[in-house]
Amino acid sequence: MSGVPGPDAEDLAAETVEAMVKSLPRLRAPVAFEAWFWTIARARLRTWIRKRRHPGPDPQITPEASRPDELAEIEEEHAVIVRALRLLSMRDRELLWLREVEQLSYEEIGGRLGAAVGTVRVACHRARRRLEAAYERLESGGDHHLDEQPEGEVPGSTQEPPDQGR
Repeated sequence: MSGVPGPDAEDLAAETVEAMVKSLPRLRAPVAFEAWFWTIARARLRTWIRKRRHPGPDPQITPEASRPDELAEIEEEHAVIVRALRLLSMRDRELLWLREVEQLSYEEIGGRLGAAVGTVRVACHRARRRLEAAYERLESGGDHHLDEQPEGEVPGSTQEPPDQGR
């Protein structure tokens, strides 16, 4: 969730466009082009993440604290949040990112994912609940792993993405 480095982002974008152009004849409904495109882009990003996954720490982004004990508390809470996010499926993290970080409306998310607005609302709500549950379990000293949610397909998607490098 920390982003794709510049050169890799350019390569990823080029690969995505190439895959889109190659599979354009398979697009059944031109009206669904945007959702179809984002399905391909998401699949390429997931493949990139899977291939380049590394155990290194995430960069710390924390607000400034006036006292050392405040800073320690903030850093500890940040670490728990990061661990809780890692326990979520890629789909849940994506939904939370689009809604909470990019601050997209449910309609905009639905357009990107090719899903109905109601489906997106429910999926976002469930993703938030899973994040809260993971956070609370980690905070209470529970297991450092939860039953992970399957990544599943994009809700409402009827178009299979092209070759995902499997």
